[in-house]
Amino acid sequence: MSKWEVIHMKIAGTPIFSFTFIFISFISINCDKNNRMSDNFSTELKDTTVVQIHGLLQQNGNKILDKNNEPICFAGNSFFWSNDDWGGERYYKAEVVSWLKNDWKTTIVRAAMGVEDPGGYLDNKTANKDRVTTIVDAAIDEGIYVIIDWHSHHAEDNTNEAALFFQEMANLYGEYDNVIYEIYNEPLDISWSNTIKPYAISIIATIRSIDPDNLIIVGTPEWSQRVDLAAADPITGYSNIAYTLHFYTVHHQQWLRDRASEALNDGIPIFITEWGSIGYSLIDPEADKWMAWCFENKISHCNWAVNDKNEEWSILVPGASTSGNWSEDDLTKAGKLAKNIIVNWPK
Repeated sequence: MSKWEVIHMKIAGTPIFSFTFIFISFISINCDKNNRMSDNFSTELKDTTVVQIHGLLQQNGNKILDKNNEPICFAGNSFFWSNDDWGGERYYKAEVVSWLKNDWKTTIVRAAMGVEDPGGYLDNKTANKDRVTTIVDAAIDEGIYVIIDWHSHHAEDNTNEAALFFQEMANLYGEYDNVIYEIYNEPLDISWSNTIKPYAISIIATIRSIDPDNLIIVGTPEWSQRVDLAAADPITGYSNIAYTLHFYTVHHQQWLRDRASEALNDGIPIFITEWGSIGYSLIDPEADKWMAWCFENKISHCNWAVNDKNEEWSILVPGASTSGNWSEDDLTKAGKLAKNIIVNWPK
């Protein structure tokens, strides 16, 4: 930890993003120290990808640590719902993951697999699962982290389906440090202790019977805003568990940061798997405040969403290429703001 510094980014002369960073000096790690990589690498080779450098993510108290036991946070993108014919499924391509990693310097992506809504997993398991595995495989190839998201508002209604899905995902990907399981996207206004927590324990048990150590993220009540309820009654008996916080700056401001800070003080780790800016604007003071808060507390975050739908949170204008290679003109104002946050997030 060396100093506080304010970064001001500009596009066409307009300041769009500023927040306070604590810069951390990173040390080079030899590939032979990566516990999931081959022991046969030359000790002269250096780790190069994000996952090689940071390895398996582990929860310790209210922080997520990397393999060097350093608190760490990542910045990246969430894909839109995977559902058939919703539009966002067209971007579930390896080329998009590669573009985000190389052009946006994204270090984490989220595959948001729709579940019970029309065109989702329950309607078409093969297509939706194929989209998710395309993103996961591409993230592994690119050496970045990836969240497998059960993108549901009613996961407790389909516990058996969720268990079977995560059983398959754990068997496929449990050996990879890249993979994070998000077992419930956004519960509605339902009981944490009586509904969400029992569901979560059931799915966690399924995953842990196969994959003993990869990070698992659990959604919280009221569209993943009531992290305080999870902090008051956390999941015990299993390790490496974090809790979801979502925010959209037009709705969620200091009151939610205060709530989340209290949850951190109570000892639970938070992971922001989805956030959106005010939209239709290059300037979002609340986004600045949220990003400063995220970095100060070492909380990873994924911006919503990789899509060209005509809504304020899409990063792309309608008709933008579904294979990456986007120019600045292909990005919405929200997309330009998000890109500058992600590009400049300390790696």
